[in-house]
Amino acid sequence: MTDTLVNRLVLDELDYDVDVMREDLKKYLSSITNEQKNVFDDIMDVVTNDRGGLFFLYGNERTGKTFIWQTLSATIRSKGVINVTSSTGIASLLLPGGRTAHSRFGLPIIVHESSTCNIKQ
Repeated sequence: MTDTLVNRLVLDELDYDVDVMREDLKKYLSSITNEQKNVFDDIMDVVTNDRGGLFFLYGNERTGKTFIWQTLSATIRSKGVINVTSSTGIASLLLPGGRTAHSRFGLPIIVHESSTCNIKQ
């Protein structure tokens, strides 16, 4: 049963067109700003070298946060790798095929109106 569940999760995460992701990536990289490229390169360096990390991408409206995440997602998926998850439902909606970490991995997080997160930048 566990193998079936794991295989289904992996198949769900890999259920996208790699060629479409590569085309999206070309489009994103052709319009990335220098500041966005620096952030993108820093994160991809950690991913590529399998060092693991925790990144907080924040900024005012219309500063390109979603664009950077879409570019990262397209980069990772164009290589046929299982994708990123987000911490909030709103953020997950902005990514192609995005899921929250607790939804994807079935983490037992109890959320109510006074729930808070104590992770600092």
